[in-house]
Amino acid sequence: MNRSNFLAPTDLRDYLLAQGWNLNQAGLADRLYVLANERCERRQLVFPMDITAPDYEESVGKVIDKLSEIQRQPPQTLIAEVQAIKDDVVRFRVASQTSPDFILSLDFASTLVRATEQVFRAAACTAVKPRTHHPRLSLSEAGQFVEKAHFGHTEPGSFIFKISCPIHALDLQENLALQHSDVPFVRKATLSLKRGLVQLVDAIEAGTLDRLVDALKRSQMPLVSSNLCEALQSMHDERIENSIDISVQWSSLLQVADEDSHRSVIRIQSDYFSRIEEVRRELRPVESHREDTFVGTVETLGGDMGIDGQRSGEVILALLLPEGESIRARINLPAEDYAIADQAHMTDGAYVQITGHLHPGRQPQQLTSISRFHLLQLSEARIEK
Repeated sequence: MNRSNFLAPTDLRDYLLAQGWNLNQAGLADRLYVLANERCERRQLVFPMDITAPDYEESVGKVIDKLSEIQRQPPQTLIAEVQAIKDDVVRFRVASQTSPDFILSLDFASTLVRATEQVFRAAACTAVKPRTHHPRLSLSEAGQFVEKAHFGHTEPGSFIFKISCPIHALDLQENLALQHSDVPFVRKATLSLKRGLVQLVDAIEAGTLDRLVDALKRSQMPLVSSNLCEALQSMHDERIENSIDISVQWSSLLQVADEDSHRSVIRIQSDYFSRIEEVRRELRPVESHREDTFVGTVETLGGDMGIDGQRSGEVILALLLPEGESIRARINLPAEDYAIADQAHMTDGAYVQITGHLHPGRQPQQLTSISRFHLLQLSEARIEK
């Protein structure tokens, strides 16, 4: 068993106990974990309690092989489950029925990462204070939640983002809105995320979105926010018409009162995203056109070469807002300004300053009527912000 497959003895013991195996106390005197299961007669799983035991890795390997045969799961799958026993694991699987051999552009992949972070920030804010729109996603609880979560190893299948959230990573039990204050904050956040997704998808499929929106606006504890809808919207690429399959694997160390436990996968089909955008608009306070000066970074360049040998056209920016968040905006630039955007994109720590008209709507929002576009260095950008 190589280092990447290492399993701690207490984690393996706890996983087996969660799977219905019983610990034989007599084995502890010999520094052995001995477990039996009434559903598997004449089967015992035995491995040392000490990782320093000479046969530790060999014994654990045999336990995994036996368990693989009993549960009919690949050994690597079992190893991953044991390693994640202390985590709630959320998977986002990108799939496309129209393009089975699709690829993800680097731009969309980076958007998925940002959207995944926003999903978790929105879930954390909902766990702290449920509301239909969070003016800021920069609450300290949300920041700590994202900081403690981490990417899991890649898995077989179409593009999968696996995020592990250690259930005891945060000790934030005060002033949490969900019931049962003894439940760890991370579990509150992941549970509110799943319940919100189920509500949203069920309403789309039943044709009851209007009823859902009305109920959310009246509720004191809404589980669906405009921020969550916006993050989900960002996970759709119209070029590949993808769907998103979201699944939650609860930590075996903590039982969950999940009334939707039968829903192993929540599928957001390609045609659902337009409906999610409708919900986002309804839940967000009335958006107005915004004439302002913004500071941001250049994310992507999509211009075309003109007959004069100069590039001009579409640029995607990440605008930094006073609230501490950022939004993506689309802008069309003439050759002179496009050259500035190109320089900013290629310069580490460079920002641009733009004065223009920011239109409401889904990201990337449209930025028009540009009256100023110039390059800032990092020190200047800090001052401007």
